[in-house]
Amino acid sequence: MFTPGSKYFLGLTGLSLAVAVLYMVLVNPSDLGAIALLGLATSGATISGFSLFTRDGDAFSVAEAAEANAVSPAPTFWPIVFALGSALVLLGLATNSIVFVLGIAVLVGGGIEWTIQDWADSASSDRAVNKFVRERAISAIEYPGLAAVGLGLIAFLFSRIILTASKEAGPVIFIVVAALIVIGGVAATKPSFGGKRLISVLVLASVALLAAGVASALMGERHELVVAAEENHYDASHRECGAEASEHYDHLSNNAVAMKSAIAATITVEDGAVYAQEIGLKKKLDSITIARANTVTILFRNLDSEERRLMVNLGSAKVGTTDVMEKVGTCTQLTGKGQTQAMTLNIATHATAEEPYSFTVPGIKGEIKLVVP
Repeated sequence: MFTPGSKYFLGLTGLSLAVAVLYMVLVNPSDLGAIALLGLATSGATISGFSLFTRDGDAFSVAEAAEANAVSPAPTFWPIVFALGSALVLLGLATNSIVFVLGIAVLVGGGIEWTIQDWADSASSDRAVNKFVRERAISAIEYPGLAAVGLGLIAFLFSRIILTASKEAGPVIFIVVAALIVIGGVAATKPSFGGKRLISVLVLASVALLAAGVASALMGERHELVVAAEENHYDASHRECGAEASEHYDHLSNNAVAMKSAIAATITVEDGAVYAQEIGLKKKLDSITIARANTVTILFRNLDSEERRLMVNLGSAKVGTTDVMEKVGTCTQLTGKGQTQAMTLNIATHATAEEPYSFTVPGIKGEIKLVVP
């Protein structure tokens, strides 16, 4: 038999489903409106189920009513958390997968806590005993879990602030926050600062962090980070190998090579000319021999005052399954005076007479022939 309360929510569920089906057929099946209507139908069905299970809280006899009112359950906010999780799940379906996962986590956590709370409230007619039963059942994992969630939320909100702030403001924010944490830690050691004062400060700090984090998330990341995420600045397509400086590829070049890099040969730019030397030989060469399908490292040293880069030309190859031919090769970052760069190669094919392999330095005449037997 349907209870009076369940009838209302069953009617809401049926109406929401009917409107959702019409919306998906006539408007758009993946639109935000369809998701909202399906969410309303799901919420109505859930509340209908609770109403049927509890029978609207009606008692079937005077004795049952007296027993039910002998002790009132402890107040709890877990139903609100459970409802918040449901809202986040629906919002995540329409916006972002991160919000959806967060909603699932809140939904599951709130549901477990609500279930444990309801189970503990029925343990006895003494609220203090029920509280002890609940703490013994869940506190061992509740406090570490809440601490982990809190730290994760703080880290996420703070990251939104840093990603939105400019590069100049970022260090200042770190210094200010670190100073406030140190001051708060020193103040917390004083007995007069405990109790309500400490709680008030923590609440204010949490509200400020939440407000700043949400505002920063709505503003989005700063422009250069958005562009970098879209373009992938360190992809091979941004590896400009000309004499001019590349905006992204030459950014913060190391210009130093460790002695354990297993160098096979060195190519040097000096007095506007380029020459090669094999390891262990002082003779200047105009060609280098590299074994095919063998990984080798070529050291590039710049002794001129202008910045230079080493470029290797490995002929041309077809682009995928098309007949379009493109140049094959790579290059180092710009190298300053007296600095070095390393180029690692593994060449799988022989050179042809039509397209020989070579090393060149843009802006410098001459080349070093590359022989791959």
